[in-house]
Formats: sequence, C-alpha cells, structure tokens
Amino acid sequence: MDKLETAKILVDDVMTRSLITVTVGSSVEEAVKKMIEYDVECLPVIDSEGILHGLITFRDIVTKAVLSQVNIQQLKVEDIMTKNPITCSPTSTVLEVVKIMKNKHLRRVPVVDSSNRLLGLITDFDLALLGWEVK
Repeated sequence: MDKLETAKILVDDVMTRSLITVTVGSSVEEAVKKMIEYDVECLPVIDSEGILHGLITFRDIVTKAVLSQVNIQQLKVEDIMTKNPITCSPTSTVLEVVKIMKNKHLRRVPVVDSSNRLLGLITDFDLALLGWEVK
C-alpha cells in the first residue's frame, strides 16, 4: 500500500480501541499506579458516561507534580491533566490526523464521537505501522 492509499484510511480502521483510562476525581497516585501496571505513558480522563475530559501523561505528572514538589496524594487528575485535548473523529482520515499531529507536535490524539465520548486513541506508533512518520 502506498502513501496515497494509506492517506485515505479512516482513523476508525487503525485506532487503538482497548484503552486504559482513569475517571474524573481519581487521584494522581491512582493514575501513576495504572501507568506502571499497564506500562502506558498516557491515560484518557473520562467520566462515568465515557465522556472525555482530558489526558494525563507521565510528563504532566513529572513536570506539574514531582518537580513542583506537590503532594501527589492530594492531587486529582483534573488538577494537572491537559483539559480539552485536540481530538478527531473515527471518520477522520490518516492524512488529516498526521497533519494535526505534526502541526501541534502531538504523539497521540483521542478519537471521540459527536458527544465527545471516547472511542479510542490514535498514536504516532499506529501511524508508523502504516509508514507515516509524525515527527
């Protein structure tokens, strides 16, 4: 498959669907434990309805909590997460997402429906498997 063909592939066909998430109101400590247990660097933050509220990354935790010497046990994920992350829809094309990721210097983009319900995540690794380099 060449670049022209892969550019037209829909996000729905290549996104990661089985995600490890954390809920609004969870502690940063809980998020760290999940990241370690599942060996992931990023957790989408959702509510009980599956609506995306943000993303919390290992980098967020290090820069906004550890280096600031804040008591992690008292922090909630929403205190340090990226709120209103850039998202895409399952009908977005690979080319559209590559452009977003390159222009905004992102490594991952949550995939949401019209109600902002989290459906999956498309990462630079997912795109690399198709031959696209995001950096």
